[in-house]
Amino acid sequence: MKNYLNLVIIALAIISLSLYGCKNNSTNPIIENIESAEDNALVEGEYSSIFEFVDDEGENSPLMSVGKNDEQNEIQTPNQELLPNCATRSIDTINRVITIDFGTTNCLCLDGMYRRGKIHAQFIGPYRQIGSKVIVSLDDYYVNDNKVTGTKTIERVMQYKWSIEVDSASVTTKNGTISWNSNRTVERIAGNSTPLNIWDDEYVYTGTAEGINRKGVEFSVSIDANYPLKKKVQIGCASTFVSGDRKSTR
Repeated sequence: MKNYLNLVIIALAIISLSLYGCKNNSTNPIIENIESAEDNALVEGEYSSIFEFVDDEGENSPLMSVGKNDEQNEIQTPNQELLPNCATRSIDTINRVITIDFGTTNCLCLDGMYRRGKIHAQFIGPYRQIGSKVIVSLDDYYVNDNKVTGTKTIERVMQYKWSIEVDSASVTTKNGTISWNSNRTVERIAGNSTPLNIWDDEYVYTGTAEGINRKGVEFSVSIDANYPLKKKVQIGCASTFVSGDRKSTR
């Protein structure tokens, strides 16, 4: 009887250790979803800012917007409202490329983010023309000391509506690297009548994205078309979405 009890105790101990081990090796799906949502928001927020930089330049450059070459200098200080004084822009009139250069040291931008490096935007066709495209690439580009990579293709499908595809995007942070791809539709719903004043612009975003979060967990995101993400370009809201509904899945 004593031997039987000893065997039972040993068996229970083994089962307990096994259960504890399984519990220890499992991952909390709630934490995973939170991390994925945070990582998606980080990449999505910066790529929406990149679109707004390019959109502002495209709308206000005579060469890029309608194909009229009124540009006088190859390198100019920013005359568009989104760029800070520590950034410059250069225009390659032959290849129709605008380069936004934040320098090699952190440049404080109007949305409170520190940026360095370059954004290259190649314009294919007059920007204001339906069917025109912009190919955006990043050159040693950092935001708040996080390295951002990827390629963005912007196509104007209506007067104030764009189809946007992001390929092979990544953000390298101190906690790991986030990978991201997306297909989005962006529409400007306010500020269309005042192209020289970007601070009354509002955009809505719909579409899908997929990626791998900082812990190596895959995720996908869809935006409810009935509740699109809305972004206001104004002081205090320039780097964040103010409303909308995302659904994130593992």
